[in-house]
Amino acid sequence: MAIQMILCMETNKRANTDYIYIKETIDYLYQKSNKVKISPLYMSTKTKYKSGDVLKEIAKKKKEFAAIGQTKVIYCIDTDGFEKNVEHEKAFQDIKQYCEAEGYKLIWFCHEVEEVFQGKKISDSQKVREAGAFRNKKRISEIPLERLTETNWKPHTSNIVCILDQYLKRK
Repeated sequence: MAIQMILCMETNKRANTDYIYIKETIDYLYQKSNKVKISPLYMSTKTKYKSGDVLKEIAKKKKEFAAIGQTKVIYCIDTDGFEKNVEHEKAFQDIKQYCEAEGYKLIWFCHEVEEVFQGKKISDSQKVREAGAFRNKKRISEIPLERLTETNWKPHTSNIVCILDQYLKRK
């Protein structure tokens, strides 16, 4: 049976930065399969995680794929400065609880996706350029796997591989 993974990301379609890092991870670590469809969903901001537009798009993608196989919804969210800002922690916890209630998975990046993959904070004006350079220079091969298999929030880490391992087969 085929599987569709809807990746709900904070980025917008034009910038596409989060998807670049996630797709590089998938392409580098996992076998290609005709039975897996990756469907990006661009929320533009994490605050839209349960907005009508996002929920409508999830429902549409699920319906289109229903005859082929099952769909898994995965939110891909930055933790931001959760340890210093209670609003960031509350926002993240709300998304986490929402995912649990809906049966969705949650990939987190502590503190931001750029910090996990680039090892440093990137200014908003440089995010698109830096993500492109990361892809073009194949820097995914330089990322220690331990950084991508964390189960607890630590700066510059993510649980991305822990979640993807549930649906994809490693090379």
